[in-house]
Amino acid sequence: KMEFVIDTDFPLQGMVPKKETGAINFLNKYPEYNGQGITIAILDTGVDPGALGLQETPDGRPKIIDIIDTTGSGDVNTSNVVTPDENGCLQGLSGRKLKIPTGWNNPSGKFNIGVKNLFEIFPKGLKDRLTKEERENNWEPQHKLKTSMALAELDNLLSSESEPLPDKGLEKENLQATVEVLDKLDKHWTNPGPVVDCVVFHDGNTFQACVDISLCGDLESAPLLTSYRESQKYATFSRAAMLNYSVNIYEEGKVLCVVANGGSHGTHVAAITAGYFPEEPERNGVAPGAQIVALKIGDSRLSTMETGTGIIRGMTEVVRHGCQLANLSYGEASHWPGAGKICEVMEQAVTKHNLIFVSSAGNNGPCLSTVGSPGGTTENVIGVGAWVSSDMMTAEYSMTEKLPPNQYTWSSRGPCTNGALGVSISAPGGAITSVPNWTLQGSQLMNGTSMSSPNACGAIALILSGLKGRDISYTPYSIRRALENTALKQDNVESFAQGFGLIQVNECFDFLTKYADYPDNKISFNVSLGKNRKGVYLRSKEDCSKPHTSFVTIEPKYHQTAGPEEKIDFRCHMALCSSQPWVVCPTHFELMNMARSFSIKIDPRALPSGSHFAQIQGFDTQSPHRGPLFTVPVTVIKPESLEKSSEYKSVVDKLVFKSGQICRKFFHVPEGATWAEINVRNLSADQSPRFVLHAVQIREQRAFREHEFYKFVTVPASSTMEYAFPVHGGICLEFCVARWWADLGDASISYDIQFHGVMPSDRFITMHAADGIHSLVLKSLLREEIYPSVSLKHKVQPVRPHEHIVRPLTSRDMLMGEKPVYEMINVYNLHLSKSSDVIVSFPIMSDLLYENEYNSQLWLLFDSNKALMAAGDAYPHHYSCKLMKGDYTIRLQVTHESRDALQRLKNAALAVKIKLASPINLDVQATHRDALMGGARMNSVISPGNVVPIYMAPLADDKLPKNCTSGQYLTGCLSLAKGENAKKADTYPFNYVLIDPPVKAKPLKGSNKKNDKAAVMKSNEDKAKEDMRDLQISCITKYDQQDLFNKLVDEWPDHIPIYLAKLQALEAAKTRTEKLDEIISASDDIIARINTESLSAKLGIKIDPRPDAASTKSEAEKQKNFLITALVHKGCALGDKVIQINEKGQKQADCSSGADAKNQMLELLKGTYEQLQMFADLNDSKVLPFVFKHAMALGFYGTAAKTLLKQQEEKSTKDNDLKLLKVCQLLKWDHVTQHIENCLPVKYPSEYIPF
Repeated sequence: KMEFVIDTDFPLQGMVPKKETGAINFLNKYPEYNGQGITIAILDTGVDPGALGLQETPDGRPKIIDIIDTTGSGDVNTSNVVTPDENGCLQGLSGRKLKIPTGWNNPSGKFNIGVKNLFEIFPKGLKDRLTKEERENNWEPQHKLKTSMALAELDNLLSSESEPLPDKGLEKENLQATVEVLDKLDKHWTNPGPVVDCVVFHDGNTFQACVDISLCGDLESAPLLTSYRESQKYATFSRAAMLNYSVNIYEEGKVLCVVANGGSHGTHVAAITAGYFPEEPERNGVAPGAQIVALKIGDSRLSTMETGTGIIRGMTEVVRHGCQLANLSYGEASHWPGAGKICEVMEQAVTKHNLIFVSSAGNNGPCLSTVGSPGGTTENVIGVGAWVSSDMMTAEYSMTEKLPPNQYTWSSRGPCTNGALGVSISAPGGAITSVPNWTLQGSQLMNGTSMSSPNACGAIALILSGLKGRDISYTPYSIRRALENTALKQDNVESFAQGFGLIQVNECFDFLTKYADYPDNKISFNVSLGKNRKGVYLRSKEDCSKPHTSFVTIEPKYHQTAGPEEKIDFRCHMALCSSQPWVVCPTHFELMNMARSFSIKIDPRALPSGSHFAQIQGFDTQSPHRGPLFTVPVTVIKPESLEKSSEYKSVVDKLVFKSGQICRKFFHVPEGATWAEINVRNLSADQSPRFVLHAVQIREQRAFREHEFYKFVTVPASSTMEYAFPVHGGICLEFCVARWWADLGDASISYDIQFHGVMPSDRFITMHAADGIHSLVLKSLLREEIYPSVSLKHKVQPVRPHEHIVRPLTSRDMLMGEKPVYEMINVYNLHLSKSSDVIVSFPIMSDLLYENEYNSQLWLLFDSNKALMAAGDAYPHHYSCKLMKGDYTIRLQVTHESRDALQRLKNAALAVKIKLASPINLDVQATHRDALMGGARMNSVISPGNVVPIYMAPLADDKLPKNCTSGQYLTGCLSLAKGENAKKADTYPFNYVLIDPPVKAKPLKGSNKKNDKAAVMKSNEDKAKEDMRDLQISCITKYDQQDLFNKLVDEWPDHIPIYLAKLQALEAAKTRTEKLDEIISASDDIIARINTESLSAKLGIKIDPRPDAASTKSEAEKQKNFLITALVHKGCALGDKVIQINEKGQKQADCSSGADAKNQMLELLKGTYEQLQMFADLNDSKVLPFVFKHAMALGFYGTAAKTLLKQQEEKSTKDNDLKLLKVCQLLKWDHVTQHIENCLPVKYPSEYIPF
């Protein structure tokens, strides 16, 4: 019998790694330097103040000093000032009555109120959980019961043996409609989320805020909060949600910000950095004594995407709170490094305010040059890579084997495209620690450079705590230099991945303590090679075929604490050293307080293909043991060229991969190549290893993600995986095969990569519908089969703003607390003729975030009722939304400190990309003739070097989507290759510019001599009379002129529009309910003047050969519309009269006169309904109001509800929802009634939400 061996010694040290960096050793040695006295800003998704380990520091101070939502997603407009009524109640904007507690002290007696839909700030995971619980616990049980009862009632009616009744058909329709409505309500059920009233007032000392979490106006049960920084108080929305929130109050109570974390990421980051568990110290974060300022820079409206507003406001708060450290575990691929307003503000915080800024390098490895912004691209930001230790593998990942420490496969690699190393240092990139309470988990494993960055940040906090305890001054420059010069280099990890190495707390602290008095601690040695370059980066075939001479400029940049004497006295005798023989530099360099240059020579010609890295380091000759004062990185990527004789194919025979091992190959992509095909073969018969296949090309001023192929694959035993991806000819391609870091055992594979190409004469194709047949020329790299096709999948509708305003923002947006900032708001109108998937973009700033010269951009899309439907910012492809047909308003905000810069965007257009119901295919032909005459599609073979033309004729009008106008365009892609994989890879953007649709020809009017003669004889005087008549008719509708009506009727007794005008005036009257008899009479006046038998005969004619057929048909349609309008108004009035009789109660209904009146009205209603059915579709939107009134009058509430839902599909209105609410009450559907009541404040807000 096998005995279990239980190891009770759990590797707790690997949960939040501290041993590897020396942090635990440092804390044991200096327990008082635990981060005490250091404030760390966590710029993230927000932090839960109730999460485990985030309540206090070891000396009893609050762990979280302040919690701020800098994005605006939690803002509530509380500028509405009210006073309580005589009962001490306020009318909340949600419609609820709010009872003011007697214990509130409000000397002014005035209250600021607002309203907030909490689902705007609830994390997605929480919304999903609450929606699931609400549906399962409250909706489904009642709804299934009501549906079962309705089905049973319908079944009883259908199986009834009784005699058929006159209204049995309508009763059957009613029961069927009831079931249909219940099914539709269930299918379209969504959780609108709680809507809370917000109350703000001044108690004589400070502003107080109350969020009505009772959802019933019971403010006594809702906690009263001040801005978090004043008291560090927070509350919980509900036990079901377990989401904690705090508040901040701005602009003298006019703006309330309800702050709740938008995801678990920020809390996890904060716990790694500075979590403190007094009962379980092994769970502590790296710097348990540090305090935190929690800054929510991820906007909840954008799924916690960071925004310019969020980050810039956040940096202002960092400076205002005097934080020594900031951690940003966010980042994006940027098109160019170290530029843009956000990066400028970060640099300013470091250089002017002594901030040490730490950020994640990115999770986009293993290819080189995949570092993100700002962590890997901004000069004074410390970018951190992610490393995994053996203890972490056991404690966090429960791996069966302990592997050697390594860099995570996905950790982004340098160099930055400006030549800088990109990654500064590395730290452990995983942890199991606290997450927000709403997750109901307590703790969670997360990994990423998002975790390595706070680990490094916590380690730096320990160092700063020690320096502060010993009264040793420092600067961001001295700290970074010490971190890099004392980092532990990992022999098995390349510099591009680990930077200078793994952070070492003890060594760095000793370094800073020992060398605290050196004057260069206040100096940043700025390295520049011109054109914003920070190092040498050679990556092309041409660059590697010749030697290079570069001039390196070193400029001392002093910290603001340096005095003029220090600058005057500074002289440094430097020794320059190169780490590789192919890089030559001077041996010595004299530097003083000015920019000086020296030249270096790089000769890559003898280097083998692959990646090569060297450094030129500058040492102080008087203290070389301190390490380099500056480093000039030199990277050479030497690609191999493939020959035509090999058909541009590279074959890599058997490779044996260990866990985490990476094989990189670099190719000079042949000119004319447009895609590459790869085949990866598993040579093992009993193993299915996991690999990352990653390919990247770097183009000038374009982010790496634009030319990236990434696949995480499991290669089955003895099998081959095939892929294809697009490439650009003439540019170096890195193709990287990386074994997954946690995949155990050795794995043997082989692979090959081959380049193909069918190159069109234009890579970005625009065809104009008015330019006739469009042609392109194709060239081929190899012999290729082609089957060109164009598939157009979207229509792009440019929209100009109809409103523009530029105005100053408040002190909350003062740039670093110094410069005022302005906002531009452009307002755009959008109409959709049918439901569509839509992507909104602001093209002039699309794809720009960190590199944007403007502070921020944000658009909010609202429906016609001012309900928020979607939001977006720099990356439009992230924000596709499904919209119903109707009218929408898009409000765009752009901010900047220059009004002139904003004025330039006054007329800037939005682009609304609307997905077509089905793709439109544009045929491609081989000859001009075939394109002109609609010949067969092209299907051919191109030989290498040959030139082949292709032709495309404009789309036929019947193929175009409806409502297209000039200026709009269709967008899709042109594919050329025939193979399935190649067809997906070898595509080119294709835009088809539309023109106005053809003008529909008016039907030719038949010649009628009698009518023609009469028309000629009609005098100008008669025409003038008719024009005057029509003008007077419009006055009847506008001003309800009875005298004018009588006068016109006397003169034109059979002119129906006169009677129609009176009818419309009666319907529009405020006292309509008192004029129902007049409405019925006016409708009868119209009906009496239409010969329905003659009208039916005219409408029933299928083919009318008479010459005046068109005019006859037009006149008949006009008469039909008059009749339908009159019948609908009459029916609605009759229905209202029946409903009035019903509402007067049973007492009156019992008397014979009341019963007779009701029966008479019902007979008239029935007759109107039957007559209307002869001429109109009862599903017509113009008829639906009468169908609803008819159903309500007869008590057919299922039909009434069905009718209202149809009207809501056409256009959602509050009035219809209130009617539906009443119908559901009559049906005793309490759960539906409650649901509609919950939806009303969400669907029909009183104003647009603020930015």
